[in-house]
Amino acid sequence: MMRSVTRIIVLVLAVALLPVMPAAAEPIGHDAFRRTWERTDLPVATLRVSRTWMWGPEPFSPVLYEEYAQAPGGKRQVQYFDKSRMEIYDPAADPSALWYVTNGLLARELITGEMQVGDREFRTLVPAEVNVAGDPDDPTGPTYATFNPLMAAAPMPDGWRITATVDRAGNVGVDPALARFNVRAVAVGAPTGHTVASVFWEFMHSAGLVYRDGQYVHDQLAENPFYITGYPLTEAYWTTVRVGGVPKLVLAQVFERRVLTYTPENPEGWKVEAGNVGQHYYRWRYGQIGAPDPDPGPPPGHEPSEQPDPGPLSFPDGTYRVGIDIAPGTYRNTDSSQFCYWERLSGFTGELNDIIANGFSDARQIVTIAPTDAGFVSRRCGRWVPDDTPLTSSPTAPFGDGMYRVGRDIAPGLWRNSDSTGFCYWERLRGFSGEFDDIIANEFSNAPQIVRIAPTDVGFSASRCGIWTRIGD
Repeated sequence: MMRSVTRIIVLVLAVALLPVMPAAAEPIGHDAFRRTWERTDLPVATLRVSRTWMWGPEPFSPVLYEEYAQAPGGKRQVQYFDKSRMEIYDPAADPSALWYVTNGLLARELITGEMQVGDREFRTLVPAEVNVAGDPDDPTGPTYATFNPLMAAAPMPDGWRITATVDRAGNVGVDPALARFNVRAVAVGAPTGHTVASVFWEFMHSAGLVYRDGQYVHDQLAENPFYITGYPLTEAYWTTVRVGGVPKLVLAQVFERRVLTYTPENPEGWKVEAGNVGQHYYRWRYGQIGAPDPDPGPPPGHEPSEQPDPGPLSFPDGTYRVGIDIAPGTYRNTDSSQFCYWERLSGFTGELNDIIANGFSDARQIVTIAPTDAGFVSRRCGRWVPDDTPLTSSPTAPFGDGMYRVGRDIAPGLWRNSDSTGFCYWERLRGFSGEFDDIIANEFSNAPQIVRIAPTDVGFSASRCGIWTRIGD
């Protein structure tokens, strides 16, 4: 069975490609942080599940030591992720305990304008004029400051359908048509007095694939429903935010630790999402008190982690050692416009026998890097990310050239292409290793193509085939 012509010639072309120096990415800086991240987000990063991130694909800050009066030396160890901040308050405590790594009360600080620097110590700033969800430059979406006065609003009666709305100015209204979503208020006995929207309460109690003690198991995503979110600070309100410039109806609720949103039109696994509170808070905090100081080394009582670092979870072009510079897993690239070239390597001799698999394409690539691989090479591929968000607007929507995950990006069924004049090449795949054994079937032709993608297929790849349209089950 033949591989694409472009993949056959890459061995010759590779010698002409100039090396690109890899850029640094922030590793997870403490073994306890890593264990906390791995529990919920490693299954997402490795594409074993399709659901929202709890923390994000990787940290965006190094480990920092931020002021906290009761911590050893007056500073506690923290690291920022897209969705939140991980903290170690007492490094002498039991590192296996649930609350050894705490999840910052960032949303509470953003909505109140009170930056906490101790158990009872605060710095008074201002509530954040930062959008709680959607595009950061959306001029109409609600901000944390919008929700500040709503903390004092009375809770909804238990079981009532949620039809309340809010705009950026804080104007609250009621839209009876929103009852069609059947989202109800749930009285959970929170000390803040507020209810929790039923879709969020279900999410806080949801179970699924987690990574624990070195293996994937089925368990609760959160061992305590309030560990990730904290208590509700407001009721839930419907609002409109822009996502990629497109207005979307979402339900938003601010908790102590997170902002949760519910987007009815999103695919399963992504209807409820955690907002990028870690990003929002970092910009708010350090935009007012100045950039964090360079790391002076851990204060007394903070011992550095001895855990080996398996590398960043996203990375740019370069040559990397697997398990040291980069983590194994399934990645997709962000830019193939200059003809992306990649190699999985068994060694670094530079000989052809070191190449386990490779690819050369101007379409998006998906590659699974195995834990047994020695290295990975990337040229003109943009950045490799473990992002699991859908690549299409719907699994049955038409799609163009590139690699796709069956059941996630595209649906099984009968598909027809629009243009084979450039010699269309397609593959049905049982995996994304790039090896010949992953090809279930393929074709290379200048004639129109009809392909039945099976529910058991893992992926589908197309090059120079125009647009694929689903024409049947």
